[in-house]
Formats: sequence, structure tokens, C-alpha cells
Amino acid sequence: MIEMDSCRPVRKLQRSPYATLPDEVVVEKVLGGETELFEILLRRYNQLLFRTIRSYMDRPSDIDDVMQDTYIKAFQKLYQFKNEALFSTWLIRIGINEVLQRKRKFKRNKIISINNEKGIFQIADTSIMNPERETMYSESVHIAEKAIAQLPEKYRIVYMLKEVQGLEISVVSQSLDLSISNVKVRLHRARKMMQDSILKLTNAKNAFEFGNSKCDLLVQSVMDKIRGLVQN
Repeated sequence: MIEMDSCRPVRKLQRSPYATLPDEVVVEKVLGGETELFEILLRRYNQLLFRTIRSYMDRPSDIDDVMQDTYIKAFQKLYQFKNEALFSTWLIRIGINEVLQRKRKFKRNKIISINNEKGIFQIADTSIMNPERETMYSESVHIAEKAIAQLPEKYRIVYMLKEVQGLEISVVSQSLDLSISNVKVRLHRARKMMQDSILKLTNAKNAFEFGNSKCDLLVQSVMDKIRGLVQN
């Protein structure tokens, strides 16, 4: 089954035979008039898109706006998706373009991002945690978020996609239009910088999650706009 990250599908999608269809099939059905199925793609990639946008900006309102703009643009340009690359890669590129356009428009200088250091951040098994460990876990995530926000931007996005989101290096390369060797170099340098700034007991795998409540609000807003576009 295709993972939908931290954004659970609504009941009608859980029961839908379309819920586990490959992206390209969902796209084909949406283009064929089944507009409501676009929600599957939203819920499937909300976490990825959120973490991508969060690599470039920190204001929640800006992130929400860019995510919505990205999805609307993706819906309007869906016919241009030729399945020559992953849908996630195509979506990431649209998202980054929307971010850069907004930055150029408002000439913003404050950009906070997220990154991760392989081997330093450890996954905690919350099912066996006592209250003390739960507190440590929560604090470690906060420390990780604060530390990785200080990395240079060109390293943050690589780390966001590779270490936090868990994408393959080849996918990161395609998404950012960088060579694989360049991605590896940035990954290595960012790891070295992180080694000097964070504690070993921090955890970034759950940093900046786009949880169910946020996910539901964004999905509702985007789908309402899409319905308006279709009706017009």
C-alpha cells in the first residue's frame, strides 16, 4: 500500500478502490473527470510537500499559502504530467518554483529550513516510552529543529528530502535538478556541520510533521478551490 505519511484518508477514501492506485492512474482518472480523486494525491504527498516548502520558509501562513498555490497549479497543469518522472518529483519542482516566486516578489531575507544528520538522530520507540523518555523525545525533536534550521539553505533542502523525508538520492537529484555527485557532496557537508551543533540523542525524523488536523484543513481548502475551478 502506498504510504500517505501523517495524513490519514477520510472514510470515503479508505473504502475507495482507488486509494492504493499508482499516481499515474489517479492522474489519468482525474483528467478523465473524476476530480474528487485529486484528494488522494493531496493526502499522499502533503507531508513531502510541507517539508519541501518548510526548507525555504518558516511562517506557517506563508507555507500554507504556497502549498495551496502549488496544488492548484498542479491541478491546472495536470495535463502536462507525462509520467516521465515521479509525480512527487513533478510536484516538488512546482512547489519550489512557487516558493522562489514568492521570495522574489516579497524579497524576504529570513529563511529557516530543516535538515537532519544521518546517524545522530535516532528513532525512538514511543510504544515503550515512560514519561521521562517521552519528555526527552519531545525535547530532542525541538533541539533538532532548532539546530538544523541554522544550516545553509542549499544543504537544508537536500537533507529535508533525503534524510527527513527519506527519498532516494536519485529522486532528490531529479527533484532539485542537481547531479547525483552534487547531492552527495551537499549531503556529506551538511552531516559534518550537524555533527558540530547537535546532541546525539535528538530526533529529526518526526520534525515538522504535517499532522492530521493541518492536513485535513489544507485538503478541504484546496478541494473547495478545485471544485470552484471545475464549476466555472
